[in-house]
Amino acid sequence: MKQLIQEIKSGNKESFKEFFEDFYPILCSFAFKFLKTTDKSEDVAQEALVKYWERRDDFEDIKSVKNFLYVVTRNHCLNLLKQSKRDKDLDEINMLESNSFLQETLLDQETFHLVHKVVSELPDRQRVIIELTLKGIRNPEIALQLQITENTVKTSKRNAFRKLRELLKENYYLLLFI
Repeated sequence: MKQLIQEIKSGNKESFKEFFEDFYPILCSFAFKFLKTTDKSEDVAQEALVKYWERRDDFEDIKSVKNFLYVVTRNHCLNLLKQSKRDKDLDEINMLESNSFLQETLLDQETFHLVHKVVSELPDRQRVIIELTLKGIRNPEIALQLQITENTVKTSKRNAFRKLRELLKENYYLLLFI
């Protein structure tokens, strides 16, 4: 990731595109927790990433980039909420501004990103089964949809979770969230 940040810093647009595609959905989800509308959340996420591109020379590592993106996104969301404060309760805005809300939300986003990335590394069948499970689909419905037996679903799921534990290593506790 450090190399990607350095390539972006040097103006490599392809590297920025790769970074954008990776972080845009995460920032959209983060902004949505504040704004509760997809369109505005997407706009805010895009603007934050554009600001990063414009200030790319200021960053040496992924941690500082992430901090910048989350703070810019949060502040933009709060500004939008304050502008429409006639529709919002001031207590709700204060709660959204709190550090505990920010830390909780950042943990959710980081967890989502890490688990999503690891799930994408699973073999195809296991990945599809886990993705369907994450959507709340039960084993019999997964078996029917994939035209396999329910036992095959169970076995694939067990193997997938074993592989996820292995890939997540010290972060295996994140499996509790999926």
